[in-house]
Amino acid sequence: IYLALQDAVGSGITLQYPRAGANLSAFTVVDLDGDGEDEALVFYKKTNLAAVENGLRLSVLDQVKGKWMSVCDRPAEVERIVVSAMGDETQNQIFVGYSGVDQSDKSLTVYRYGDSQVEQLFTAAYTMFDVADLDGDQAQELLVLGKLTENASSSAAMYRLQDGSIKDNGKLDLRTGFTDFSQVLYGTLSDGTTGIYIDGATGPSSLQTEILHVQSDTLAYVLADGDTVAKTNRSVGYLSMDLDGDGVVEIPVQEPFPGYAADASEQVRLTRWLSVSGEQLTEKERGYFSLNDGCVFLLPLSWYDTVTAVNDTLTGDIVFCRYDGEINDHMTELLRYSVAQDTESQEERETEGYRLLHTRGKASYYMKPAETDDSLAQPWQELMVRFSFVQ
Repeated sequence: IYLALQDAVGSGITLQYPRAGANLSAFTVVDLDGDGEDEALVFYKKTNLAAVENGLRLSVLDQVKGKWMSVCDRPAEVERIVVSAMGDETQNQIFVGYSGVDQSDKSLTVYRYGDSQVEQLFTAAYTMFDVADLDGDQAQELLVLGKLTENASSSAAMYRLQDGSIKDNGKLDLRTGFTDFSQVLYGTLSDGTTGIYIDGATGPSSLQTEILHVQSDTLAYVLADGDTVAKTNRSVGYLSMDLDGDGVVEIPVQEPFPGYAADASEQVRLTRWLSVSGEQLTEKERGYFSLNDGCVFLLPLSWYDTVTAVNDTLTGDIVFCRYDGEINDHMTELLRYSVAQDTESQEERETEGYRLLHTRGKASYYMKPAETDDSLAQPWQELMVRFSFVQ
């Protein structure tokens, strides 16, 4: 394919790569036109042009009599590319997100390839887009998200492919002024519809989640009001997740463990995972969530409001202790969570009776139940299964 591209445009080229998404290669090889043979999309720049005239280009190559040939070539400053069927058609469409150098102005264009030609079907401004089955009809729709600007609210719009063209199925202003978007995630709601979980930035260090679904053939809010949406406010990085693999999405929000003042600098944070119940949010689980480690520890129900967590400054361990109204040095220890980054530290943990939970790269993650007769103490087997790693 590369040699065929050089034959068409010359040898002075450098391959280029999309900035985001699942297709991060300079080459995307897929059947675009449903003829049973693959075509290739290639992004490149010419090396013999001045910088001002040397934009990124997209070349489409097809197999003609068993040989690769470039059949289409056009400018393309690509941020993301998705190749997917849409609607009830089996033929793939090409979704290309174009961006300027500073990525502030982004434009989505949808193409169809056939008869050695690339046809433009649709174009729209976007901040984030996704192609997914939004309404459970076994066909893919297009979701386009727009951020808050001086002239417009943050928004979500849904599009369908009908009769060979992409049709607008309505635009919904979001109740939070998202200045950017972190992810879109899908999960099953209690009424059986698909929940569209939109995690978006509300400031330099905070994000919230707006939840939508398709109702009467268009996008609609799931949560009752903006105040309910505001309950999802948390620090950047704590993205919505399917915590237990049951198809239902949970939203992790943080607060201090019991005993800490709200402004305490050394506080250990408790995570509450919220799920949707009708138009409201309810707590599904609570526990400790280390974003850096990707470690989740779900508290036993008997530990709710009766256990706090402190950081052992000597070892770096997170120590879970019985809480009797204040944090002090005399609390009964129940469990330790520890991370060892080198062989010497790992050997120390194993000598001291820690149990290995997980390894990633050079890091090893351990737990150590305390030897105590306290009524809150749990067997190590029951505590170990409450740990999981989500990254």
